[in-house]
Amino acid sequence: MLKSKYKWQTEVDGIVPNNEIFLTLLKNRKIDDYDSFFSMGKDSLHDPFLLHDMQKAKDRILRAVKNKEKIMIFGDYDCDGICSISLLYRALKQMGSDIVFDLPNRFIDGYGLNMRAVESIIKMGVSLVITVDNGINCNKEINRLNEVNIDTIITDHHEIGEKLPEAYATIHTYLSESYPFKEIAGVMVAFKLAQALIGEKAEEYYDLAMIGTISDLMPLEDENQAMINLGIERLKNTSNLGLKKMLEFTNLDIINVTAISFKIAPKINSSGRLGKAIDAVKLLITEDHKEANDLIIKIEKNHASRKKLTEESFKQCESILNPNDKVIVIASPTLHEGVIGICAQRIVEKYQKSTLIITIDSNGIGKGSMRSFGNENILELLHKNRDKLLRYGGHSQAAGLQIEESKIEALREGLNSIGGKETVPLLKIDMELDLCQINIDTIQFIQDRSFFTASFLFRDLTIIQKQILSGKHTKLVLECHGKRFDALHFNSLEYFYSLERGDRIDVVAGLVINNYRNNKKIQLMIKDIECKDFQILNLRDSDSCKKQIKWIINDYIEINDLILLEKDLKKLLKENSQKQTILITPKKLHLDFKKFTSKRELGKIYQMLKDIKEFKLDLLLKRMEYNPYLLKYSVQIFKELGFIEKTREYFSIKQNVLKTDLQNSSTYVTLEEIKKIHDLIYYDYYSHIKTYFKNLMEEL
Repeated sequence: MLKSKYKWQTEVDGIVPNNEIFLTLLKNRKIDDYDSFFSMGKDSLHDPFLLHDMQKAKDRILRAVKNKEKIMIFGDYDCDGICSISLLYRALKQMGSDIVFDLPNRFIDGYGLNMRAVESIIKMGVSLVITVDNGINCNKEINRLNEVNIDTIITDHHEIGEKLPEAYATIHTYLSESYPFKEIAGVMVAFKLAQALIGEKAEEYYDLAMIGTISDLMPLEDENQAMINLGIERLKNTSNLGLKKMLEFTNLDIINVTAISFKIAPKINSSGRLGKAIDAVKLLITEDHKEANDLIIKIEKNHASRKKLTEESFKQCESILNPNDKVIVIASPTLHEGVIGICAQRIVEKYQKSTLIITIDSNGIGKGSMRSFGNENILELLHKNRDKLLRYGGHSQAAGLQIEESKIEALREGLNSIGGKETVPLLKIDMELDLCQINIDTIQFIQDRSFFTASFLFRDLTIIQKQILSGKHTKLVLECHGKRFDALHFNSLEYFYSLERGDRIDVVAGLVINNYRNNKKIQLMIKDIECKDFQILNLRDSDSCKKQIKWIINDYIEINDLILLEKDLKKLLKENSQKQTILITPKKLHLDFKKFTSKRELGKIYQMLKDIKEFKLDLLLKRMEYNPYLLKYSVQIFKELGFIEKTREYFSIKQNVLKTDLQNSSTYVTLEEIKKIHDLIYYDYYSHIKTYFKNLMEEL
C-alpha cells in the first residue's frame, strides 16, 4: 500500500455535485457576497492617511522634491522588495524627484539595510532614505544616518522588534490602530505612500502591487483581494515596458493568481536568488525598449540558471543526507546559498522531516535555511540550540541561521535529540468530487476566478498509464468509469516508481484546464495520493533498479531470488502483513531451471551415468562439463527414484529398474515449484505476478 503523506480533512461531508462546487468554495472561504468579493475595486482600498506617520512622510518627501534633495529608495532582493522599489521609484520619478535606488546583495549583505550600504549612502550626498519592505529592525543603521543628518522614512510590514528605530517617519500597519486591515505586503505599504503622494496617478502601479502581494503569500481578502482584481486587469493592458516584455517571454493561457504565482513571480525572484536582483529592478523601471530587450534576456537566463542550480543542488543534497536523521541536516561548501531554501522545502516534502541545509563559506561560516515538516516549530528548536549558533531568525515554519562549521555536528545532534516528533501534517480538502461528473465549464469558471489553492478529493481511480516527463515530472493517466484524465506531479518521480498500472488510488489534487493545441481537457495537479490496495512494484530491470528504489516511498518488503518456494513466500508475507507492497528485484541467476526439470535433459544425464556405471560425485562434478548444480540435483533425483544407489563414497547404477514417474522424487517436485516461481518472477506478465501474490495474501 502507499500511505498518504498528509492527514486528510475534508471541509464538507459527502460528494459535492458539479453545480455546487463554486458555491462550496465560497462557503469554505467565508465569502458571503460573491458579486461584492470579485468586484472589489479601488473603493475597497483603505485611506492611506489612516497609516501612522503617512502625512509626516508625505510632507518630508514633498520638501525633498521641492528642494531637489537626493532621495534613496532602499529595498529587498525578493519579489515583494523588487516590486516595492520599482513602484515607489516610478512614482517619485513621476514627481520629478532626484531619485536613486539600492538593495542588498544576499550573499554579501544579507537582508535589509546594512552598514556597508549606509556608508555608501553618506558618500553619495543623499539627504533622505526611504526603506521599502525592510527597515523596521535596522536600529543601528538608522542611528548612523541620524548622526549625519540624513532622514529616514521606513515603509515595512515585517514583525516589529523590541525597540522601534528612531526614523523620521515609520509607516507600518501594526503601528496604525485606525488602519482597518493589517496583513498587507511591503509593496502595498509602498503603494499607500505613492497614493498619498500622487493620488489617482498611483493606479498605474496596480500591477506591481498585485504581483508583490501574491508573491509574498498575503491572505487574499479585504484590500488584498481588491488589489488582485485591480492589478490583474491593469496587467492585461500594462504600461510598464518591463512587465510587457515579461509577458511576451512567458507562455500564459490566462492571467490570474496561478499565473502570477508560478510563472511571473518566480522569474522576478530568481534574479534575487542569484545575487542579481538589480536586473529585475532595472527591467521594471526602464522606459527604453533596447534596455528592456537586453534585461529580459538576462532575467530569462537568471531564471533558467536558478532552475538548473536548484536541480543540481537538490541531487547533491539527496546524495549526502542521512535518511535516519529525525531532523535532516545537510551541510556542504558547494551548495549555492540562493537555492538552499527551495531545496530544503523539497527535501521536507519528499522525506517528511524538518530539514536544515547549510552552505559553508571560505571562512568556515555556515549560512543555513530551515523548513518545517507539519506543525513542528523549528524556531523553537533553534532557540533551544542557540548556544551553537551565531544568529538565527524567522518563524515557526521557515527560518535562517549562521553557524561556525565546527559546531554543525553538535547542532545536528541537538536538533535530533528534541526534534522529529511531529505527527502527520494536516491537508485541508475543500470537498470530495466525482471526477466523471465534473463539467469543464465549471473548472474554467473557477480557474478564471483564481481559486488556485482549491483541493479536491477523488476516490477509486485506476492507473492506466504512467510516464516520466522531462526526466523529473510524473504523469499518470487515471480512469474513472471509462473516462480518462491526465494527472501531473511536478519535480518528483516518487509516484512513478511507487505505483503501477492497475493500482486503484485515492487522489487529492487541484483542477486546471489544459488547452494544448486548442483541445481543452481537465487535468489534475496532484497534491497527495493513497493506495490502500495490495501492491506489487515491478523493478525487474536490474540496470535501473538502484535508480528507481530511491524514489519509492511505500512501506515495503523486498523479495529477491533467494526465496523461491511458496511456503517461504507465505511465511514472509505473514511476518510482514502490515507491509502491503512487494518489490520484485531479482538478481540474475546462473541456473537454467528449464534443464533442471527437462525429461530429455535428465535422460541424457542418466544415459551418461549408465555408461560410467560407478562414480564418486565430487570427481564427477570436476570432470564433466555439465552445470555442477544440474548434475548434483540429477543424481539426487535418480537416487530418490531408485535408479542409483550409494555405497560409501561411490554411486552405482542399478540394473533392470522399472520406469517410474518423476513426481515420485521430492527433489524433482521442489525444483518444479522453484522453476514455476522463478519463471513467474523473471519472465511472466506483471498482471500474473500480482494475481499470484494477491492469492497468496488471501490464503494467509
